[in-house]
Amino acid sequence: MDGTDEKWGETDNSLNHSASVDGAKWITHSEQTTLGKEEKVSFWRLFMDNRLQVVTYCLVFGSFGVCVGFLGPTVFDLGCQTNSDLKEMNWVFFVQLLMTLVGSITSGCMADRVQNNILLLVGAAGVSFSMVLIPACDTLGGLIVVLMIMGWCMGCIDTIANLRMITLFGKNVGPFLQAMHCCYGLGAFVSPMIASAFLLNMDCTPFVDGYTVEPHTAIEKKENVSVEIPPQPRKVFRYRNMSHVPIAFYILGGLQLLVALEVALVILRERMRGPVKSPVGQQTTHSGEGVASEGGMAWVRKCCACSPRDVFLITLLASISVFLFDGLQSTYANYIYTYAHEASVKSLQKFEGAILDACFWGMFALGRLLSVPAAAKLTPSFMLLFSIVGCSLALVFTLIFRFNHVSIYVGTIFVGLFVSSMSPSALSLTEQFIDMNSSITTCLVVMAALGEALCPIIVGNLVVSLGATSFLAFCFSIVLVTLLLYWALYMAGKQMGKYQASPRSFVWLSSNPVAAAGESTLIDPSSVKYYSRMPESDSNVEMAAIEPHQPNNTEHQQPYES
Repeated sequence: MDGTDEKWGETDNSLNHSASVDGAKWITHSEQTTLGKEEKVSFWRLFMDNRLQVVTYCLVFGSFGVCVGFLGPTVFDLGCQTNSDLKEMNWVFFVQLLMTLVGSITSGCMADRVQNNILLLVGAAGVSFSMVLIPACDTLGGLIVVLMIMGWCMGCIDTIANLRMITLFGKNVGPFLQAMHCCYGLGAFVSPMIASAFLLNMDCTPFVDGYTVEPHTAIEKKENVSVEIPPQPRKVFRYRNMSHVPIAFYILGGLQLLVALEVALVILRERMRGPVKSPVGQQTTHSGEGVASEGGMAWVRKCCACSPRDVFLITLLASISVFLFDGLQSTYANYIYTYAHEASVKSLQKFEGAILDACFWGMFALGRLLSVPAAAKLTPSFMLLFSIVGCSLALVFTLIFRFNHVSIYVGTIFVGLFVSSMSPSALSLTEQFIDMNSSITTCLVVMAALGEALCPIIVGNLVVSLGATSFLAFCFSIVLVTLLLYWALYMAGKQMGKYQASPRSFVWLSSNPVAAAGESTLIDPSSVKYYSRMPESDSNVEMAAIEPHQPNNTEHQQPYES
């Protein structure tokens, strides 16, 4: 590719100047070689050319997963630390989810105004410092403030990391997006494992609120003797000192600080190499920062009002899809523990709820890991359909044999495996249909965050009123709706010009048909638009026909035609 770029650079210096972004080379899905044949994209070559950025974004997203996974296992110890009962501690989950949503929206608005990697550094450093500050919180109010900061930084990471990865690779983003979301699953799986070594797991609620000792003997029951035990702050203080959970927070915070330093290294490298090329749709100043031409809510207007109708339809369908995908993931992860406690499953012990939760997250991480090589061979449309069908079959199996001990484990394992690749596959599929800029990416991330926050609330009310089995029925209903949405999204996307410009198999990734000698070829407009300083009106540059290659390699290509 380097030799070809040098030859092209002799005819058009401006195109040669746009061949790299953030120090990384852009390779289109299939390149026209001097032999008149097309070279299939090499995802390994793409990774090697962009390895620093890919590794950095994956590590940052893994840090995001750490913040998602640590709170559930540590809630009892944090209750003792802040002298709060379990009912009050439920607010910390709500606050973190709410601020993640706020962070996703605000960072999406700032993505056109502030250099993206600066926002990513703020998010990575913020989650690290807030994690280290948690052991210093001895009141519930202080803990909520720290988790508000952490939640905002989590939302910032969620939006910007997805945006940067999509901007960097465009329609070839599939395997890299799967790898990044795989790191999220690994972070959510590893953080409880680290924390578990330092947990006391003592529920201090009886000692915070006081409790009642019921009569045991027949005489006491006859006389209705009961003893009211007042709050016992000394016991709460003792249990707080017995817990070693602050060590876990310091370890996790230190690991996240290393990730923040990695982001700082990427920014320093960009500054040393000169101005940073802007992401989609941004203008570039000499300082390397994007300048927005519209107001703070520009992403809303661009996504909803000013976009073409077909682009708006694709964005709407994809947004509802990721809302349900992330809602399904969050609901199953949160309520499989409750189901183990409340459902009348033969020989299922209460302590097995934690094992079921670990099975789900472990298979979730494994599924995203397996999706990385799969995304290099299979199309996002096939992968998403395969995941939806597989998840629906797993839920049907779990519903039919919901009172069987082994079936609950089997169903949980396969649900975690299939649900893992749904959201990244949906993002990759959307990129196949339309050019995803910061506005569209923000819409998708915000809807995903809404799904994570709202679906568990709905299921919580259903479980209280209808019983634990309603949790499985709700999850199955979500999967059926997503199947219909997938059909609508795929049918609408097939009509898009970007998808029709490169015919492809439904199952296998393949290059475009080989161009015959003397046939004109178009440079991918999205790659020029993403990474060059040329105006968009000049992006659709057509190449002249390439003469057949001669053995002496003395012939030169004809210049570009405007």
